[in-house]
Amino acid sequence: MKLVLNPKYEHLRGWIESIPTIFAHEGEVIYDARNQIRFMQAPDGTKVCVKRFHKPHLLNSICYTFLRTSKAVRAYNNALILQERGIATPTPIAYVLCGKGLLEESYLVSMQSTLRHTFYDFRDGKIAGKEDLIQAFARFSARMHDAGILPLDYSPGNILYDQINGEWHFELVDINRMCFGTVDAKRGCGNFCRLWGKSDFFEVLAPAYARARQIDEYQCLQWILDARKRFWAHHPHEHFVTDDTFSVGVIVSTYNNPLWLEKVLWGLMSQTHPAHEIIIADDGSDERTRTLVQRYQALLPIKHVWHEDKGFRKTTILNKAVLVAQSEYLIFIDQDLIPRNDFISQHYKHARRGHFVSGGAILLPEGLSYALKEEDIRSGNAFCIAWLRSHGMPWNWKMSKLWRQPWLCSIMNSLTPANASWNGGNASTWREYIIRAKGFDTRMRYGAEDREFGQRLENASIRGIQLRYGTPLLHLYHQRPYRNEQDWQTNKTIWEHTKREHLTTTSYGLE
Repeated sequence: MKLVLNPKYEHLRGWIESIPTIFAHEGEVIYDARNQIRFMQAPDGTKVCVKRFHKPHLLNSICYTFLRTSKAVRAYNNALILQERGIATPTPIAYVLCGKGLLEESYLVSMQSTLRHTFYDFRDGKIAGKEDLIQAFARFSARMHDAGILPLDYSPGNILYDQINGEWHFELVDINRMCFGTVDAKRGCGNFCRLWGKSDFFEVLAPAYARARQIDEYQCLQWILDARKRFWAHHPHEHFVTDDTFSVGVIVSTYNNPLWLEKVLWGLMSQTHPAHEIIIADDGSDERTRTLVQRYQALLPIKHVWHEDKGFRKTTILNKAVLVAQSEYLIFIDQDLIPRNDFISQHYKHARRGHFVSGGAILLPEGLSYALKEEDIRSGNAFCIAWLRSHGMPWNWKMSKLWRQPWLCSIMNSLTPANASWNGGNASTWREYIIRAKGFDTRMRYGAEDREFGQRLENASIRGIQLRYGTPLLHLYHQRPYRNEQDWQTNKTIWEHTKREHLTTTSYGLE
């Protein structure tokens, strides 16, 4: 193990040496994807942030050991340079490198930032009331560029901000990729290419940045917009907010299971790309569900669509939810399916005209379904294979749907023998296509009612995009007392008629 410690924190040496041993079971997880970040408290009460970098594969391990400086080392050294040049970043405390011969694990330890916000605030493209903040950020960026600092990952999650005593303060995090040297005006403007926001955001930012660097305001704006156009043309991204974005709604079908529904809402609260609206399509639940929905309406843009309980009428309530929805693109899930934090963003990213998206799910055992807590879902732990295994879930191949690597998910989606059929528990398409198909057939009860609707889409040459891998839902265990053979046979007959007659609409759907 190699430990480099900021001399100011020599008294923490013994504790920092123990971090590789205690990291997995101490502190609070605040981020868990490729890397994991935890808030921890040192023995003297110091509040620190510890980042464990993703374990490198063999080739990278060799590179980081012999050819390149590791990410933890670069982040530590860059933080010292930033502070020396007057640009705020959490104070680096130490870095730790572990491995026998080759680098296996690396950790960065820094002080916790006191700033409470990130630039994810602009994910919805709204800037009203934030003009002063944007202008202050532009001046901060200009000062940073004048100091010869160019962060290569100047993205929303890496920019912290807060207002203290009437003044805006900013800090940079995730700074292992930086360039130091002269930053000319055009290159500085190009540094904003990764930021979210619509054109009005940059119409506020550009003049303030231009004035701070004494360059032409119109030219500055053009450089920024051109750089963004080039960047996003080659880096399609699930979170990007542009002027031509489309609105996304989520329709959640439910019936008398507020315990499961709340777990789904926890997942929807954690989305990197939040929904413009969430419609709870309630097939006649009692007051428990209404009370739950009212409580979460203060936290999420929820609409509650309800009708009287007259047996299984999911297709009818889904049609009512579609009519209430105002979003251009609709994603469908059920009350027993918990979404990962990139669920909406993946559907958004893969949305295509003339298509619908078909996703998958992973069935959880009964005990684990009940045991899942809000922290498990919102931190992302519940979607990690190792975490699920450690909590008693036996391995099965379907767990590979949890893989995050885009290239690997793309390969698996192309190889899977399953058809990209409409799966009502994880599917999405344009609202206009649903309206055109007359929605769901209200004659149908439980069993293939979603597949019949999907068949009408396919008959209208609207094709499915396979997304079983990379867009997983955790399927909570439950019984199905509403399942019966008679309904299945009725539904099967309707479905076969739709296929045989090549129907694209139904006379028993949306009015």
